[in-house]
Amino acid sequence: MVFCITSGFSFAPSLDFLKIQRLINKGENYNAIKCINSTSIATLSKVEQARAYYLLGEAYGNENENDKSYTNFITSERLYISLGNTDVAMEIKLEIAYALSLGNYNDNTIKNYFLEYINYAESKQNPELLAKGYYKFANFLIYNEPQKAKTFYFKALYQIGLTKNEYTQAAILSNLAALYNVKFKQPDTAILYLQKSLAIAEKNNYKDLLCSGKINIATIYSDKKEYIKAIHLLQQADKLKISSSKTNIKSRIHFLLSTNYAELHQYQKAYEELETSQELSDNENQVEQTKVIADLQTKYDIKNKELENYSLKIKNRNGYLLLYLTIGLFVIAAIVAYLIIYTLKKKNKIAEQEKFIESQKLANLLKEHELKEIDKLLEGQEKERIRIANDLHDNLGSMMATLKLNFQNLKLNSESLNPDLNQLFDKTDALLEESYQKVRSIAHTQNAGVFANEGLLPAVKNIAKKASIPGVLEVHVIPFGLEERLENTIEVNIFRMIQEILANAIKHAHATEINIHMTQHSDSLNIIIDDNGLGFAPKEFNLSEGMGLFNIEKKIESMGGLFSVDSTIGNGTSVVIDIPI
Repeated sequence: MVFCITSGFSFAPSLDFLKIQRLINKGENYNAIKCINSTSIATLSKVEQARAYYLLGEAYGNENENDKSYTNFITSERLYISLGNTDVAMEIKLEIAYALSLGNYNDNTIKNYFLEYINYAESKQNPELLAKGYYKFANFLIYNEPQKAKTFYFKALYQIGLTKNEYTQAAILSNLAALYNVKFKQPDTAILYLQKSLAIAEKNNYKDLLCSGKINIATIYSDKKEYIKAIHLLQQADKLKISSSKTNIKSRIHFLLSTNYAELHQYQKAYEELETSQELSDNENQVEQTKVIADLQTKYDIKNKELENYSLKIKNRNGYLLLYLTIGLFVIAAIVAYLIIYTLKKKNKIAEQEKFIESQKLANLLKEHELKEIDKLLEGQEKERIRIANDLHDNLGSMMATLKLNFQNLKLNSESLNPDLNQLFDKTDALLEESYQKVRSIAHTQNAGVFANEGLLPAVKNIAKKASIPGVLEVHVIPFGLEERLENTIEVNIFRMIQEILANAIKHAHATEINIHMTQHSDSLNIIIDDNGLGFAPKEFNLSEGMGLFNIEKKIESMGGLFSVDSTIGNGTSVVIDIPI
Protein backbone atom coordinates (compact mmCIF):
# COMPACT_ATOMS: atom_id res chain seq x y z
CA MET A 1 0.00 0.00 0.00
CA VAL A 2 1.31 3.43 -0.92
CA PHE A 3 0.33 6.56 1.08
CA CYS A 4 0.81 10.11 -0.16
CA ILE A 5 0.90 12.57 2.75
CA THR A 6 -0.02 16.21 2.18
CA SER A 7 0.82 18.99 4.59
CA GLY A 8 -1.78 20.80 6.67
CA PHE A 9 0.11 24.09 6.52
CA SER A 10 -1.07 27.03 4.44
CA PHE A 11 1.67 26.99 1.74
CA ALA A 12 0.86 25.49 -1.66
CA PRO A 13 0.95 21.68 -1.76
CA SER A 14 3.21 19.74 -4.11
CA LEU A 15 3.58 16.20 -5.48
CA ASP A 16 6.54 13.85 -5.42
CA PHE A 17 6.67 13.41 -9.20
CA LEU A 18 9.74 11.14 -9.11
CA LYS A 19 7.96 8.78 -6.71
CA ILE A 20 4.82 8.77 -8.89
CA GLN A 21 6.86 8.04 -12.02
CA ARG A 22 8.58 5.14 -10.22
CA LEU A 23 5.18 3.70 -9.30
CA ILE A 24 4.08 3.88 -12.96
CA ASN A 25 7.33 2.29 -14.14
CA LYS A 26 6.75 -0.60 -11.70
CA GLY A 27 3.22 -1.11 -13.03
CA GLU A 28 1.54 0.26 -9.88
CA ASN A 29 -0.62 2.60 -11.94
CA TYR A 30 -3.62 2.85 -9.58
CA ASN A 31 -1.34 3.68 -6.64
CA ALA A 32 0.15 6.45 -8.78
CA ILE A 33 -3.36 7.74 -9.60
CA LYS A 34 -4.30 7.71 -5.88
CA CYS A 35 -1.13 9.63 -5.10
CA ILE A 36 -1.95 12.38 -7.60
CA ASN A 37 -5.64 12.59 -6.61
CA SER A 38 -4.71 12.88 -2.92
CA THR A 39 -3.86 16.50 -3.70
CA SER A 40 -6.16 19.04 -5.34
CA ILE A 41 -4.52 19.56 -8.74
CA ALA A 42 -6.07 23.04 -9.03
CA THR A 43 -3.96 24.22 -6.06
CA LEU A 44 -0.69 23.28 -7.80
CA SER A 45 1.42 25.59 -9.94
CA LYS A 46 0.65 25.56 -13.68
CA VAL A 47 3.85 23.58 -14.44
CA GLU A 48 2.95 20.99 -11.79
CA GLN A 49 -0.64 20.77 -13.07
CA ALA A 50 0.62 20.02 -16.58
CA ARG A 51 2.93 17.31 -15.23
CA ALA A 52 0.22 15.79 -13.01
CA TYR A 53 -2.30 15.51 -15.85
CA TYR A 54 0.39 13.96 -18.07
CA LEU A 55 1.15 11.28 -15.44
CA LEU A 56 -2.57 10.59 -14.98
CA GLY A 57 -2.85 10.11 -18.75
CA GLU A 58 0.09 7.71 -18.72
CA ALA A 59 -1.22 5.69 -15.75
CA TYR A 60 -4.77 5.35 -17.11
CA GLY A 61 -3.36 4.42 -20.53
CA ASN A 62 -1.29 1.61 -18.98
CA GLU A 63 -4.51 0.21 -17.46
CA ASN A 64 -6.32 0.47 -20.84
CA GLU A 65 -8.73 3.13 -19.55
CA ASN A 66 -8.20 5.04 -22.78
CA ASP A 67 -11.06 7.56 -22.43
CA LYS A 68 -9.59 8.85 -19.14
CA SER A 69 -6.09 8.69 -20.60
CA TYR A 70 -7.16 10.82 -23.59
CA THR A 71 -8.93 13.44 -21.40
CA ASN A 72 -5.90 13.92 -19.13
CA PHE A 73 -3.42 14.08 -22.03
CA ILE A 74 -5.54 16.75 -23.78
CA THR A 75 -5.61 18.85 -20.57
CA SER A 76 -1.85 18.42 -20.12
CA GLU A 77 -1.15 19.38 -23.75
CA ARG A 78 -3.15 22.62 -23.45
CA LEU A 79 -1.33 23.57 -20.26
CA TYR A 80 2.12 22.93 -21.80
CA ILE A 81 1.19 25.00 -24.89
CA SER A 82 0.07 27.87 -22.65
CA LEU A 83 3.43 27.59 -20.84
CA GLY A 84 5.25 27.81 -24.18
CA ASN A 85 6.75 24.31 -23.81
CA THR A 86 6.23 23.08 -27.37
CA ASP A 87 8.62 20.10 -27.02
CA VAL A 88 6.56 18.40 -24.32
CA ALA A 89 3.27 19.38 -25.99
CA MET A 90 4.42 17.60 -29.13
CA GLU A 91 5.40 14.51 -27.12
CA ILE A 92 1.87 14.46 -25.71
CA LYS A 93 0.44 14.52 -29.24
CA LEU A 94 1.91 11.06 -29.75
CA GLU A 95 0.23 9.80 -26.57
CA ILE A 96 -3.09 11.35 -27.65
CA ALA A 97 -2.79 9.70 -31.07
CA TYR A 98 -2.14 6.33 -29.42
CA ALA A 99 -5.13 6.71 -27.07
CA LEU A 100 -7.37 7.65 -30.03
CA SER A 101 -6.12 4.68 -32.07
CA LEU A 102 -7.55 2.30 -29.45
CA GLY A 103 -11.06 3.70 -29.83
CA ASN A 104 -13.53 4.25 -32.67
CA TYR A 105 -12.06 7.51 -33.88
CA ASN A 106 -11.56 8.76 -37.43
CA ASP A 107 -8.23 7.52 -38.85
CA ASN A 108 -7.48 10.87 -40.49
CA THR A 109 -7.80 12.66 -37.15
CA ILE A 110 -5.31 10.24 -35.61
CA LYS A 111 -2.94 10.50 -38.60
CA ASN A 112 -2.94 14.29 -38.29
CA TYR A 113 -1.67 14.01 -34.71
CA PHE A 114 1.14 11.68 -35.79
CA LEU A 115 2.09 13.78 -38.85
CA GLU A 116 2.06 17.00 -36.82
CA TYR A 117 4.59 15.44 -34.44
CA ILE A 118 6.70 14.01 -37.29
CA ASN A 119 6.81 17.39 -39.07
CA TYR A 120 7.95 18.99 -35.83
CA ALA A 121 10.64 16.34 -35.29
CA GLU A 122 11.88 16.75 -38.89
CA SER A 123 12.13 20.52 -38.40
CA LYS A 124 14.27 19.86 -35.31
CA GLN A 125 16.38 17.22 -37.13
CA ASN A 126 16.54 15.28 -33.88
CA PRO A 127 17.13 11.51 -34.52
CA GLU A 128 15.61 10.51 -31.15
CA LEU A 129 12.40 12.44 -31.79
CA LEU A 130 12.20 11.26 -35.39
CA ALA A 131 12.69 7.61 -34.41
CA LYS A 132 9.95 7.86 -31.79
CA GLY A 133 7.52 9.49 -34.24
CA TYR A 134 8.21 7.04 -37.08
CA TYR A 135 7.98 4.07 -34.69
CA LYS A 136 4.64 5.05 -33.14
CA PHE A 137 3.19 5.94 -36.53
CA ALA A 138 4.26 2.52 -37.87
CA ASN A 139 2.51 0.85 -34.91
CA PHE A 140 -0.68 2.68 -35.90
CA LEU A 141 -0.36 1.66 -39.57
CA ILE A 142 0.56 -2.00 -38.98
CA TYR A 143 -2.93 -3.50 -39.48
CA ASN A 144 -4.47 -1.34 -42.21
CA GLU A 145 -1.37 -0.20 -44.16
CA PRO A 146 1.35 -2.83 -43.50
CA GLN A 147 3.59 -1.86 -46.42
CA LYS A 148 3.64 1.76 -45.27
CA ALA A 149 4.21 0.60 -41.67
CA LYS A 150 7.25 -1.35 -42.86
CA THR A 151 8.71 1.80 -44.45
CA PHE A 152 8.26 3.79 -41.23
CA TYR A 153 9.75 1.01 -39.07
CA PHE A 154 12.88 1.09 -41.22
CA LYS A 155 12.99 4.88 -41.05
CA ALA A 156 12.76 4.60 -37.26
CA LEU A 157 15.56 1.99 -37.17
CA TYR A 158 17.80 4.20 -39.27
CA GLN A 159 17.24 7.24 -37.02
CA ILE A 160 17.61 5.33 -33.73
CA GLY A 161 20.85 3.87 -35.10
CA LEU A 162 22.25 7.42 -34.98
CA THR A 163 21.67 7.52 -31.20
CA LYS A 164 22.66 5.33 -28.25
CA ASN A 165 19.06 4.41 -27.39
CA GLU A 166 19.27 0.62 -27.70
CA TYR A 167 16.06 0.02 -25.76
CA THR A 168 13.98 1.73 -28.46
CA GLN A 169 16.02 -0.05 -31.15
CA ALA A 170 15.15 -3.42 -29.62
CA ALA A 171 11.47 -2.46 -29.30
CA ILE A 172 11.28 -1.38 -32.98
CA LEU A 173 12.87 -4.67 -34.11
CA SER A 174 10.33 -6.61 -32.03
CA ASN A 175 7.36 -4.81 -33.62
CA LEU A 176 8.90 -5.16 -37.09
CA ALA A 177 9.03 -8.90 -36.45
CA ALA A 178 5.32 -8.88 -35.57
CA LEU A 179 4.59 -7.15 -38.89
CA TYR A 180 6.48 -9.81 -40.87
CA ASN A 181 4.80 -12.65 -39.01
CA VAL A 182 1.20 -11.41 -38.86
CA LYS A 183 0.78 -9.38 -42.05
CA PHE A 184 3.44 -10.67 -44.47
CA LYS A 185 3.30 -14.32 -43.32
CA GLN A 186 7.12 -14.52 -43.26
CA PRO A 187 7.80 -16.24 -39.90
CA ASP A 188 11.48 -16.99 -40.54
CA THR A 189 12.28 -13.32 -41.18
CA ALA A 190 10.21 -12.42 -38.09
CA ILE A 191 12.30 -14.81 -35.97
CA LEU A 192 15.54 -13.22 -37.20
CA TYR A 193 14.36 -9.72 -36.27
CA LEU A 194 13.24 -10.99 -32.86
CA GLN A 195 16.64 -12.61 -32.35
CA LYS A 196 18.32 -9.26 -33.12
CA SER A 197 15.99 -7.61 -30.58
CA LEU A 198 16.77 -10.28 -27.97
CA ALA A 199 20.53 -9.87 -28.53
CA ILE A 200 20.22 -6.16 -27.63
CA ALA A 201 17.92 -6.90 -24.67
CA GLU A 202 20.27 -9.58 -23.32
CA LYS A 203 23.33 -7.36 -23.69
CA ASN A 204 21.65 -4.53 -21.72
CA ASN A 205 19.62 -6.75 -19.35
CA TYR A 206 16.27 -5.34 -20.57
CA LYS A 207 14.25 -8.04 -18.79
CA ASP A 208 10.81 -6.88 -19.94
CA LEU A 209 11.91 -6.89 -23.59
CA LEU A 210 13.66 -10.25 -23.12
CA CYS A 211 10.47 -11.73 -21.71
CA SER A 212 8.14 -10.37 -24.42
CA GLY A 213 10.65 -11.31 -27.15
CA LYS A 214 10.85 -14.93 -25.98
CA ILE A 215 7.04 -15.11 -25.79
CA ASN A 216 6.74 -13.75 -29.35
CA ILE A 217 9.28 -16.23 -30.79
CA ALA A 218 7.56 -19.05 -28.89
CA THR A 219 4.23 -18.03 -30.46
CA ILE A 220 5.78 -18.22 -33.95
CA TYR A 221 7.31 -21.65 -33.25
CA SER A 222 3.93 -22.81 -31.98
CA ASP A 223 2.30 -21.65 -35.26
CA LYS A 224 5.01 -23.62 -37.10
CA LYS A 225 4.04 -26.68 -34.98
CA GLU A 226 7.48 -26.72 -33.30
CA TYR A 227 5.92 -27.11 -29.85
CA ILE A 228 8.99 -28.29 -27.93
CA LYS A 229 10.98 -25.21 -29.01
CA ALA A 230 8.04 -23.02 -28.02
CA ILE A 231 7.79 -24.62 -24.57
CA HIS A 232 11.55 -24.22 -23.98
CA LEU A 233 11.36 -20.47 -24.77
CA LEU A 234 8.24 -19.95 -22.65
CA GLN A 235 9.95 -21.63 -19.68
CA GLN A 236 12.91 -19.27 -20.13
CA ALA A 237 10.54 -16.28 -20.21
CA ASP A 238 8.80 -17.49 -17.04
CA LYS A 239 12.11 -17.48 -15.13
CA LEU A 240 12.74 -13.79 -15.88
CA LYS A 241 11.91 -11.28 -13.15
CA ILE A 242 9.93 -8.54 -14.87
CA SER A 243 8.51 -5.30 -13.50
CA SER A 244 5.52 -4.02 -15.48
CA SER A 245 2.16 -5.85 -15.76
CA LYS A 246 3.86 -8.88 -14.22
CA THR A 247 0.71 -10.87 -13.40
CA ASN A 248 -0.85 -10.57 -16.86
CA ILE A 249 2.36 -11.54 -18.65
CA LYS A 250 3.03 -14.51 -16.37
CA SER A 251 -0.56 -15.63 -16.81
CA ARG A 252 -0.15 -15.42 -20.60
CA ILE A 253 3.08 -17.49 -20.45
CA HIS A 254 1.33 -20.33 -18.58
CA PHE A 255 -1.70 -20.13 -20.87
CA LEU A 256 0.59 -20.54 -23.92
CA LEU A 257 2.45 -23.38 -22.19
CA SER A 258 -0.89 -25.07 -21.70
CA THR A 259 -1.86 -24.83 -25.38
CA ASN A 260 1.53 -26.22 -26.48
CA TYR A 261 1.35 -29.15 -24.06
CA ALA A 262 -2.19 -29.85 -25.30
CA GLU A 263 -0.91 -30.00 -28.89
CA LEU A 264 1.62 -32.62 -27.73
CA HIS A 265 -1.27 -34.56 -26.09
CA GLN A 266 0.31 -34.05 -22.67
CA TYR A 267 -3.07 -33.21 -21.13
CA GLN A 268 -2.09 -33.43 -17.47
CA LYS A 269 0.69 -30.83 -17.92
CA ALA A 270 -1.63 -28.72 -20.07
CA TYR A 271 -4.27 -28.80 -17.34
CA GLU A 272 -1.75 -27.87 -14.61
CA GLU A 273 -0.36 -24.95 -16.66
CA LEU A 274 -3.85 -23.65 -17.35
CA GLU A 275 -4.72 -23.80 -13.66
CA THR A 276 -1.57 -21.77 -12.90
CA SER A 277 -2.53 -19.29 -15.61
CA GLN A 278 -6.00 -18.93 -14.10
CA GLU A 279 -4.58 -18.32 -10.63
CA LEU A 280 -2.35 -15.54 -12.01
CA SER A 281 -5.02 -14.09 -14.29
CA ASP A 282 -6.74 -10.80 -13.60
CA ASN A 283 -9.96 -12.34 -15.00
CA GLU A 284 -9.54 -10.74 -18.42
CA ASN A 285 -9.72 -14.13 -20.14
CA GLN A 286 -11.72 -15.96 -17.46
CA VAL A 287 -14.53 -17.18 -19.76
CA GLU A 288 -12.14 -18.40 -22.46
CA GLN A 289 -9.89 -20.15 -19.96
CA THR A 290 -12.82 -21.83 -18.17
CA LYS A 291 -13.94 -23.29 -21.50
CA VAL A 292 -10.43 -24.58 -22.26
CA ILE A 293 -10.10 -26.03 -18.75
CA ALA A 294 -13.36 -27.93 -19.20
CA ASP A 295 -12.12 -29.25 -22.54
CA LEU A 296 -8.81 -30.36 -21.06
CA GLN A 297 -10.55 -31.91 -18.05
CA THR A 298 -12.68 -33.99 -20.45
CA LYS A 299 -9.61 -35.14 -22.38
CA TYR A 300 -7.82 -35.90 -19.13
CA ASP A 301 -10.80 -37.95 -17.84
CA ILE A 302 -10.94 -39.85 -21.14
CA LYS A 303 -7.24 -40.63 -20.81
CA ASN A 304 -7.77 -41.92 -17.25
CA LYS A 305 -10.73 -44.01 -18.41
CA GLU A 306 -8.59 -45.53 -21.15
CA LEU A 307 -5.97 -46.45 -18.55
CA GLU A 308 -8.63 -48.09 -16.37
CA ASN A 309 -9.95 -50.11 -19.31
CA TYR A 310 -6.42 -51.11 -20.19
CA SER A 311 -5.83 -52.40 -16.62
CA LEU A 312 -9.05 -54.44 -16.84
CA LYS A 313 -7.97 -55.93 -20.15
CA ILE A 314 -4.65 -57.04 -18.59
CA LYS A 315 -6.50 -58.88 -15.80
CA ASN A 316 -8.77 -60.65 -18.28
CA ARG A 317 -5.86 -61.52 -20.50
CA ASN A 318 -4.08 -63.43 -17.71
CA GLY A 319 -6.95 -65.94 -17.74
CA TYR A 320 -6.34 -66.74 -21.39
CA LEU A 321 -2.56 -66.92 -21.07
CA LEU A 322 -2.47 -70.72 -20.84
CA LEU A 323 -4.66 -71.06 -23.92
CA TYR A 324 -2.44 -68.64 -25.85
CA LEU A 325 0.66 -70.63 -24.82
CA THR A 326 -0.82 -73.85 -26.22
CA ILE A 327 -1.81 -72.19 -29.49
CA GLY A 328 1.62 -70.62 -29.66
CA LEU A 329 3.33 -73.99 -29.96
CA PHE A 330 1.51 -74.59 -33.23
CA VAL A 331 2.61 -71.30 -34.76
CA ILE A 332 6.33 -71.66 -33.92
CA ALA A 333 6.94 -73.47 -37.19
CA ALA A 334 5.23 -70.63 -39.07
CA ILE A 335 7.32 -68.05 -37.21
CA VAL A 336 10.56 -69.89 -38.07
CA ALA A 337 9.57 -69.89 -41.74
CA TYR A 338 8.71 -66.19 -41.50
CA LEU A 339 12.11 -65.42 -39.91
CA ILE A 340 13.92 -67.16 -42.76
CA ILE A 341 12.01 -65.09 -45.32
CA TYR A 342 12.51 -61.94 -43.24
CA THR A 343 16.29 -62.57 -43.03
CA LEU A 344 16.52 -62.90 -46.80
CA LYS A 345 14.55 -59.66 -47.26
CA LYS A 346 16.77 -57.95 -44.69
CA LYS A 347 19.89 -58.95 -46.62
CA ASN A 348 18.38 -57.54 -49.81
CA LYS A 349 17.48 -54.32 -48.00
CA ILE A 350 21.02 -54.01 -46.59
CA ALA A 351 22.40 -54.48 -50.10
CA GLU A 352 20.08 -51.74 -51.37
CA GLN A 353 21.13 -49.43 -48.51
CA GLU A 354 24.80 -50.03 -49.28
CA LYS A 355 24.09 -49.17 -52.88
CA PHE A 356 22.27 -45.98 -51.78
CA ILE A 357 25.19 -45.01 -49.50
CA GLU A 358 27.58 -45.42 -52.41
CA SER A 359 25.38 -43.19 -54.58
CA GLN A 360 25.27 -40.60 -51.76
CA LYS A 361 29.07 -40.66 -51.52
CA LEU A 362 29.23 -40.02 -55.26
CA ALA A 363 26.69 -37.17 -54.93
CA ASN A 364 28.77 -35.64 -52.10
CA LEU A 365 31.92 -35.89 -54.19
CA LEU A 366 30.13 -34.16 -57.08
CA LYS A 367 28.86 -31.46 -54.70
CA GLU A 368 32.37 -30.89 -53.31
CA HIS A 369 33.65 -30.66 -56.87
CA GLU A 370 30.89 -28.17 -57.71
CA LEU A 371 31.76 -26.02 -54.67
CA LYS A 372 35.44 -26.07 -55.62
CA GLU A 373 34.54 -24.99 -59.15
CA ILE A 374 32.41 -22.13 -57.81
CA ASP A 375 35.27 -21.11 -55.50
CA LYS A 376 37.61 -21.11 -58.50
CA LEU A 377 35.06 -19.07 -60.50
CA LEU A 378 34.66 -16.49 -57.72
CA GLU A 379 38.41 -16.38 -57.12
CA GLY A 380 38.96 -15.95 -60.86
CA GLN A 381 36.40 -13.12 -60.96
CA GLU A 382 38.09 -11.40 -58.04
CA LYS A 383 41.56 -11.75 -59.62
CA GLU A 384 40.17 -10.43 -62.91
CA ARG A 385 38.64 -7.43 -61.11
CA ILE A 386 41.98 -6.68 -59.45
CA ARG A 387 43.87 -7.13 -62.74
CA ILE A 388 41.48 -4.80 -64.60
CA ALA A 389 41.64 -2.28 -61.76
CA ASN A 390 45.45 -2.34 -61.72
CA ASP A 391 45.61 -2.04 -65.52
CA LEU A 392 43.23 0.89 -65.43
CA HIS A 393 45.08 2.58 -62.60
CA ASP A 394 48.69 1.79 -63.55
CA ASN A 395 48.56 1.82 -67.35
CA LEU A 396 45.58 3.72 -68.72
CA GLY A 397 45.45 6.03 -65.70
CA SER A 398 49.11 7.01 -65.95
CA MET A 399 48.85 7.38 -69.75
CA MET A 400 45.89 9.74 -69.37
CA ALA A 401 47.67 11.70 -66.66
CA THR A 402 50.70 12.08 -68.99
CA LEU A 403 48.43 13.00 -71.92
CA LYS A 404 46.74 15.66 -69.80
CA LEU A 405 50.13 17.07 -68.74
CA ASN A 406 51.39 17.16 -72.35
CA PHE A 407 48.16 18.77 -73.50
CA GLN A 408 48.43 21.49 -70.87
CA ASN A 409 52.06 22.13 -71.88
CA LEU A 410 50.93 22.34 -75.52
CA LYS A 411 48.38 24.95 -74.57
CA LEU A 412 50.92 26.97 -72.55
CA ASN A 413 53.46 26.87 -75.39
CA SER A 414 50.91 27.90 -78.04
CA GLU A 415 51.23 31.57 -78.80
CA SER A 416 48.44 33.96 -79.76
CA LEU A 417 45.60 31.46 -79.68
CA ASN A 418 42.41 32.81 -81.19
CA PRO A 419 39.36 32.71 -78.84
CA ASP A 420 37.68 29.76 -80.61
CA LEU A 421 40.82 27.63 -80.47
CA ASN A 422 41.40 28.59 -76.83
CA GLN A 423 37.82 27.51 -76.01
CA LEU A 424 38.47 24.20 -77.79
CA PHE A 425 41.61 23.69 -75.67
CA ASP A 426 39.56 24.30 -72.48
CA LYS A 427 36.80 21.87 -73.47
CA THR A 428 39.30 19.16 -74.41
CA ASP A 429 41.16 19.69 -71.13
CA ALA A 430 37.91 19.32 -69.18
CA LEU A 431 37.06 16.10 -71.05
CA LEU A 432 40.51 14.69 -70.30
CA GLU A 433 40.08 15.51 -66.60
CA GLU A 434 36.62 13.89 -66.53
CA SER A 435 37.93 10.75 -68.29
CA TYR A 436 40.87 10.51 -65.91
CA GLN A 437 38.62 10.76 -62.86
CA LYS A 438 36.26 8.09 -64.28
CA VAL A 439 39.17 5.72 -64.84
CA ARG A 440 40.30 6.28 -61.23
CA SER A 441 36.76 5.74 -59.97
CA ILE A 442 36.35 2.47 -61.91
CA ALA A 443 39.72 1.25 -60.67
CA HIS A 444 38.85 1.97 -57.05
CA THR A 445 35.42 0.35 -57.40
CA GLN A 446 36.82 -2.83 -58.95
CA ASN A 447 39.81 -3.18 -56.69
CA ALA A 448 38.94 -5.13 -53.53
CA GLY A 449 42.12 -3.84 -51.92
CA VAL A 450 40.17 -0.86 -50.53
CA PHE A 451 39.02 -3.18 -47.73
CA ALA A 452 42.55 -3.26 -46.37
CA ASN A 453 42.17 0.42 -45.47
CA GLU A 454 38.42 0.90 -45.01
CA GLY A 455 36.84 -2.36 -43.90
CA LEU A 456 33.52 -4.00 -44.73
CA LEU A 457 31.10 -1.54 -43.08
CA PRO A 458 32.54 1.65 -44.68
CA ALA A 459 32.62 -0.12 -48.07
CA VAL A 460 28.94 -1.17 -47.77
CA LYS A 461 27.95 2.34 -46.62
CA ASN A 462 29.82 3.77 -49.59
CA ILE A 463 28.04 1.54 -52.13
CA ALA A 464 24.68 2.30 -50.45
CA LYS A 465 25.37 6.03 -50.76
CA LYS A 466 26.23 5.68 -54.44
CA ALA A 467 23.14 3.55 -55.16
CA SER A 468 20.77 6.00 -53.44
CA ILE A 469 18.93 8.45 -55.70
CA PRO A 470 17.00 11.26 -53.92
CA GLY A 471 13.27 10.86 -54.45
CA VAL A 472 13.72 7.56 -56.34
CA LEU A 473 15.65 5.09 -54.19
CA GLU A 474 16.81 5.15 -50.57
CA VAL A 475 19.41 2.61 -49.42
CA HIS A 476 20.05 2.51 -45.65
CA VAL A 477 22.77 0.57 -43.81
CA ILE A 478 21.78 -0.34 -40.23
CA PRO A 479 24.74 -1.91 -38.38
CA PHE A 480 24.90 -3.51 -34.94
CA GLY A 481 28.21 -4.62 -33.50
CA LEU A 482 30.93 -4.72 -36.21
CA GLU A 483 33.47 -3.11 -33.91
CA GLU A 484 36.22 -5.46 -35.09
CA ARG A 485 37.53 -6.17 -38.59
CA LEU A 486 37.08 -9.61 -40.15
CA GLU A 487 39.60 -11.47 -42.25
CA ASN A 488 40.10 -9.63 -45.56
CA THR A 489 38.97 -12.59 -47.71
CA ILE A 490 35.69 -12.90 -45.76
CA GLU A 491 35.07 -9.15 -46.01
CA VAL A 492 35.63 -9.19 -49.78
CA ASN A 493 33.29 -12.17 -50.24
CA ILE A 494 30.55 -10.59 -48.14
CA PHE A 495 30.89 -7.26 -49.94
CA ARG A 496 30.54 -8.96 -53.35
CA MET A 497 27.44 -10.83 -52.11
CA ILE A 498 25.80 -7.61 -50.88
CA GLN A 499 26.76 -5.89 -54.15
CA GLU A 500 25.06 -8.66 -56.18
CA ILE A 501 21.89 -8.75 -54.03
CA LEU A 502 21.63 -4.94 -54.09
CA ALA A 503 21.92 -4.95 -57.89
CA ASN A 504 19.13 -7.57 -58.13
CA ALA A 505 16.83 -5.52 -55.89
CA ILE A 506 17.38 -2.42 -58.01
CA LYS A 507 17.09 -4.13 -61.43
CA HIS A 508 14.35 -6.70 -60.86
CA ALA A 509 12.34 -5.72 -57.77
CA HIS A 510 11.88 -2.03 -58.73
CA ALA A 511 12.31 -1.16 -55.05
CA THR A 512 12.21 2.42 -53.75
CA GLU A 513 13.70 1.52 -50.37
CA ILE A 514 16.36 -1.04 -49.47
CA ASN A 515 17.63 -1.66 -45.94
CA ILE A 516 20.85 -3.54 -45.22
CA HIS A 517 21.00 -4.85 -41.63
CA MET A 518 24.42 -6.08 -40.50
CA THR A 519 24.65 -7.65 -37.03
CA GLN A 520 27.86 -9.11 -35.64
CA HIS A 521 27.40 -11.69 -32.87
CA SER A 522 30.22 -13.38 -30.96
CA ASP A 523 30.35 -16.32 -33.38
CA SER A 524 28.43 -15.23 -36.48
CA LEU A 525 27.59 -12.38 -38.83
CA ASN A 526 23.92 -11.89 -39.68
CA ILE A 527 22.93 -9.88 -42.77
CA ILE A 528 19.35 -9.07 -43.80
CA ILE A 529 18.80 -7.19 -47.07
CA ASP A 530 15.20 -6.07 -47.14
CA ASP A 531 13.43 -4.24 -49.99
CA ASN A 532 9.90 -2.93 -50.55
CA GLY A 533 9.80 -4.09 -54.18
CA LEU A 534 7.45 -6.30 -56.16
CA GLY A 535 8.29 -9.53 -54.33
CA PHE A 536 7.75 -13.00 -55.76
CA ALA A 537 6.65 -16.52 -54.84
CA PRO A 538 9.84 -18.37 -53.73
CA LYS A 539 8.30 -21.80 -54.50
CA GLU A 540 7.91 -20.80 -58.15
CA PHE A 541 11.41 -19.35 -58.42
CA ASN A 542 14.33 -21.57 -59.47
CA LEU A 543 17.39 -20.20 -57.70
CA SER A 544 19.76 -21.86 -60.17
CA GLU A 545 18.30 -19.71 -62.99
CA GLY A 546 19.86 -16.63 -61.39
CA MET A 547 23.54 -17.55 -61.45
CA GLY A 548 24.47 -14.70 -59.10
CA LEU A 549 22.18 -15.89 -56.28
CA PHE A 550 23.02 -19.53 -57.00
CA ASN A 551 26.74 -18.84 -56.65
CA ILE A 552 26.12 -16.83 -53.47
CA GLU A 553 24.15 -19.71 -51.95
CA LYS A 554 26.85 -22.25 -52.79
CA LYS A 555 29.61 -19.97 -51.51
CA ILE A 556 27.79 -19.46 -48.19
CA GLU A 557 27.29 -23.22 -47.88
CA SER A 558 31.03 -23.75 -48.37
CA MET A 559 31.65 -21.21 -45.57
CA GLY A 560 29.35 -23.23 -43.26
CA GLY A 561 26.64 -20.55 -43.34
CA LEU A 562 22.93 -20.32 -44.13
CA PHE A 563 21.24 -18.49 -47.01
CA SER A 564 17.49 -17.97 -47.45
CA VAL A 565 15.15 -15.82 -49.51
CA ASP A 566 11.87 -14.81 -47.85
CA SER A 567 9.31 -13.08 -50.10
CA THR A 568 5.63 -12.65 -50.88
CA ILE A 569 4.19 -11.02 -54.00
CA GLY A 570 3.55 -7.33 -53.40
CA ASN A 571 5.32 -7.25 -50.02
CA GLY A 572 8.98 -7.07 -50.99
CA THR A 573 11.82 -9.50 -50.41
CA SER A 574 14.17 -10.33 -47.51
CA VAL A 575 17.47 -12.04 -48.23
CA VAL A 576 18.97 -13.53 -45.07
CA ILE A 577 22.63 -14.54 -44.69
CA ASP A 578 24.18 -16.12 -41.56
CA ILE A 579 27.93 -16.74 -41.69
CA PRO A 580 30.04 -18.18 -38.84
CA ILE A 581 33.09 -16.05 -38.01
